[in-house]
Order: sequence, then C-alpha cells, then structure tokens
Amino acid sequence: MQFDTYTYALFLPLVFFIYWGLRRHLRWQNLFLLVASYVFYGWWDWRMLGLIVLTSLSTWGSALLMRGDRSRHDRMWCALNIVLNLGILCVFKYLNFLRDSFVDLLNLFGVSPDWPTLNILLPVGISFYTFQAISYTIDVYRGDVKPTRDAVAFGVFIAFFPQLVAGPIERATNLLPQFLREKTFDYGTAVVGMRQILWGLAKKVIVADGVGYYVDQLLYNPYHYEAASMVWAGILFAVQIYADFSGYSDIAIGSARLLNIRLRPNFRYPFFSRDMKELWQRWHISLMTWFRHYVYFPLGGSRRGKWRTALNTMIVFALSGLWHGADWTFVIWGTVNGLLLLPFVFLPRTRRLDDAKLRDLPRCLLTFLIFAAVFLVFRADGIYHLGEICDVMVNGSWKIRPVFGQPIFYIVPFFIIEWLGRHREFPMERLPFPTAVRWLIYWVLLAGISIAGLDRDMQFIYFQF
Repeated sequence: MQFDTYTYALFLPLVFFIYWGLRRHLRWQNLFLLVASYVFYGWWDWRMLGLIVLTSLSTWGSALLMRGDRSRHDRMWCALNIVLNLGILCVFKYLNFLRDSFVDLLNLFGVSPDWPTLNILLPVGISFYTFQAISYTIDVYRGDVKPTRDAVAFGVFIAFFPQLVAGPIERATNLLPQFLREKTFDYGTAVVGMRQILWGLAKKVIVADGVGYYVDQLLYNPYHYEAASMVWAGILFAVQIYADFSGYSDIAIGSARLLNIRLRPNFRYPFFSRDMKELWQRWHISLMTWFRHYVYFPLGGSRRGKWRTALNTMIVFALSGLWHGADWTFVIWGTVNGLLLLPFVFLPRTRRLDDAKLRDLPRCLLTFLIFAAVFLVFRADGIYHLGEICDVMVNGSWKIRPVFGQPIFYIVPFFIIEWLGRHREFPMERLPFPTAVRWLIYWVLLAGISIAGLDRDMQFIYFQF
C-alpha cells in the first residue's frame, strides 16, 4: 500500500477513528495497530509477513534471554539474533549480487561457471526494519534500554506502518516507550500532522514524479544527449530523490502525529548546506545516526587519531552505499561520498548550528552541485550504464541547449518555499495567514496533487532498498 494512493486515503482515516475509539484500552489499541500494520505491509505481498514476524519474534525473544550483565551468555544471544537478521537480509537482498560478483571474478581467470540466477523477491522495507531490530538488540545488550515483555507493543515497534517501509529508522529509546503508555488525542498535533502529510504528498506527486519523468528520459540512453544534459540529469535526479524520500518521511511523520506518536525528523533542508559535512548531517538522518552509533563508534570513532577516523569514515560510507542496494554502483557512490568528507577529518571545523543565510547561497549551490554529480553514480543502472554516462560527460559536447527545461517550473517554487520555511521542521508547520488563506493553500495543493497524479504511477524510490 503506497502513501500516494486512494487506498491509503481510506486506510489512514479508518485506522485513526478505530485507534482513538480504543484510547482507554492500551493493549487493544496496540493490538489493533499491529493488525493494521500487517495489513498495510501485506498489501504488497502477504508472503512477506512471515519474515517480519520472524524478525520481531527472534529479536523480542533474544532480548528477554539476556541477563543484562554483558556476559558471554548475553553476547551469544545478541550475536545470534544479529547473525539471523543480517543473514535474512543478505539472502534476500545480496545473494544474487554475491553470486554475480564471484562469477565475474572467475571469468577474469578464464573460468565460466554456468550458475543459475535465483529469482528471489526482495521484501519491501527489509533493510529498514532489519536495522531497527538490530539496534534494539544492541541497545538491550548495552543496557541502554530494558527489554520489554509486551510482545504486542514490541511487534508494533518493529512493524509500525507509517515508518515500516522506508523509515525513519527509529531507536527503541524513542519509539518503543510511546507504545507502552496511554496517549490522549491532541487536536493541535493532529492538525500539524495533516499539514505535514499534505506537504509530503505535494513533494512526492508534484515535484518528485514531475521531475522524475525527465530524469528517466535523459538517462535511458545517454548517447542521445550531450555532456551538459548529463549534468542537468544529475541535478534533476538530486531534486527527485530528495523530494521523493523526504516526501515519504513527511507523510510517515505526519501519519504518526495523527496517532500522537512522535517520529524523529529524517531531513533538515540538506540542499541549504554550506559543505558536504553539513549536508550529511541533514540528509537521511536516521540512517546516518544508526551507522554512527552501531558502526562508527564501535570502530573507535574519532578517538584513535585522524588516520583511524578517516578509515572509520570510509568504512561507514562504503557500508551505507551497500545498504542502499546490491550493486557496485552503490558501493562506489558511498565510497566517493566518504572521500569527499576526508578533508573535514584532517581539517576539522566547528559544527554549524545555524541555518544558511543569503550570503551562504553560493556555497550552498556549490555543495548541491557536487552532491548532484555524485548522485549520478547512485542513479546508474549498473556499471555499464555508469560507464556510458561518464563517457558522454568526458567525450560529449558541452554545448548547452534547452533540453527538458520544463522541470524548472517545479524546482524554483519548491526551493523558494523550502528556503522560506527552513527554520521550521517543514515549511507548512505554522502558516502565519488568516484561515481563508490557509484553506486556499490547502485546496490549491490538493488540486495540484490530484491533477499531477492523473497520468503518473511512480513508486517511492526508497521502496527498492
């Protein structure tokens, strides 16, 4: 079930009314949320439910078997559950990638094995809920959170439908306690949630899908276009993936607000960053936080000298690239981003806490262009397609011609609105207008979403991860 469908438009109000109808019965409320989340997830393919149930039960049970003293006994149960969940993830997401890579290696030595490719269906959102389950296991082992005996509440923590498929990836310290206490309906929170859902839908349907059509056309056959067109495609794709993924996050966070459940922000206006380090502090925050807590810090973080910090940074970004997909292009993309951050390891800067000003726009533009250029590697459909793009950019003409310029009409208003609202969690969080003007904005956005969605049926990009 996708957020930008009429099915979800019926599903969410139904969940809302039944959920609050059970507000005095916490256990029944959680049980209903669990069933609703499984219905939401099973809408794609009911066979996928077995994996998420297995992940939930193994993670919940292994945590209860730990004694809380970091003994060998605890390490065993922690390791077993991590290996189980990573094993499931590797089988469904990386088995064919490992098989193809090994075959390519053998081909270099003149060996050509005839091994069949396994037709394994990639479960939607498996990377997200697997990481969430692993974080709970490690947090219990470390003593950061106490294991819950409430299997239903824990099941909702893993399968909570707004953030199940594409995050944000939540830690148990923030999300799980919210399912263990009674909640009261808050009208103001619900209103903000509806605004956030509306803004997320506008970003996805109007901006991301509108720009995505031109990205697909430009990159389908790079040799039909010039080098300048490839640069334009990279810029468009950066806008597309940001509007698409942050739009999903807004809808997820807004849907949770309707149930008075708080999810952490996943984006903080990353394209208004003044350098690459700041950008990665604002982009896909929940994933980078996960890698920082469970990979970077255990490796030593920045406590063992600059060269070790550089190595840890490269490991984190290479793994984050591989997390995104089973292809060498993702590993290359992550590695290049890691290399771009190395200057900040050897020449550290004070972390910026303020938002960009008008005088910072040239630096923001340069950072965005670097980010967009690297994202062409992310968008490439394999190494061969990446080679075609690079060949056109190196050997093609740099003559600029008006190719697919229509997306400017999506991009310019979008960036203006984001710039004006950059001091808030999302631009429509608080609208300082009279009631009539606010409702006019709502209806204009709804009309734009309806019109733009008539001839488009584009899945959220991060569903494939």
